[in-house]
Amino acid sequence: MWDVETDPPDRSAHGVPGEQVYLSYAYLNAGDYDAFASLLADDVTVQGPHGTAGRGRDGVIAAETSRQFRYSVEDVWVAGPRIVATGILYTRQAPVRETDFAAIFTLSKSGLISSCRTYVSHISADQAMEVN
Repeated sequence: MWDVETDPPDRSAHGVPGEQVYLSYAYLNAGDYDAFASLLADDVTVQGPHGTAGRGRDGVIAAETSRQFRYSVEDVWVAGPRIVATGILYTRQAPVRETDFAAIFTLSKSGLISSCRTYVSHISADQAMEVN
């Protein structure tokens, strides 16, 4: 981790802080995994509510392509190298189910997503299998 005061992430690489998070969800919802991958650091780690869902760019892409839900982002907060997103996950198959989520992202020095930990509320055992 770098010192936020003396060594902030390079914002010029991807524009406005937090933009990477909005774009990542938009790309995932559209199924554009190449564009999504362009936002990820090589050594990215993504964790779902019950453990690690993917390590490394290829592992994260594989995990995301197997998920059967879409994201609706409601809010994004930026706090130094961390970004928090909240919203609703919707399953794609019938019956459509929804659950609230919060995700904490960490950015690399170059402004790429280096980690994401997602938390969900009121999740059933079946939904937990879909999220992980």
